[in-house]
Amino acid sequence: MDNLSKELEDFLIRLGKDENGVGERLAGYTHQLLNLLYSSDAKIVEERYGLFGEQPHTPDELATRYHTTPDAINKGIAMCLRKIAVTPEWQTMKPMTKLRAIKLK
Repeated sequence: MDNLSKELEDFLIRLGKDENGVGERLAGYTHQLLNLLYSSDAKIVEERYGLFGEQPHTPDELATRYHTTPDAINKGIAMCLRKIAVTPEWQTMKPMTKLRAIKLK
């Protein structure tokens, strides 16, 4: 996986673990990013990373569900991430994913 895709994957992992931790705005932008994919591919990405209320699933679990191999799932997800990672939408959004929330007392 190249660096652009890895940055996107790191963000998706963080979003899947704590959607509130990245903010409603970024979650909404992410939903729009996934709309750049075919709906079936977007669903698999959501299920893999546990996005938007989904539970995260392993490649083995997804392979069983979609009647394929874990390797095919991993390759498909990598292709989806690459497809999104090179878009102007992700490049515009990426700097916002690195910002830390400032808590005011």
